[in-house]
Amino acid sequence: MAVFDPNDWWSPQAWAGTPWLRKGDARRAAERNRAVVHRWTAIAAFCLCFASLAPQPDHVPAALSGLFALAALASVGLALATREHPASPHLTAWDEAALSLAVATALRFGAGATAG
Repeated sequence: MAVFDPNDWWSPQAWAGTPWLRKGDARRAAERNRAVVHRWTAIAAFCLCFASLAPQPDHVPAALSGLFALAALASVGLALATREHPASPHLTAWDEAALSLAVATALRFGAGATAG
């Protein structure tokens, strides 16, 4: 049985310097893009599924807008937790958050979703 050693947990490079320059994720850009698109498609499906449970059909756009705004906040949390750079050449959780927020804003203003 190995004894827990907090000094041997992560290398100092994991905590210092610019985190997006680390070589932690060896996937190609196309694989990363595909993962982000699949994750956002799953988010959209869950949001649509839960928004369809609104008591009246008139409340579905407002519920969907709120769920997409909440998904955008969750994507920002994911981007901060994984230390992704917003200006990466591939898709990241920041792009996912921006798309979710754009859909939420379009639903709020375009589809006539009202708060309340």
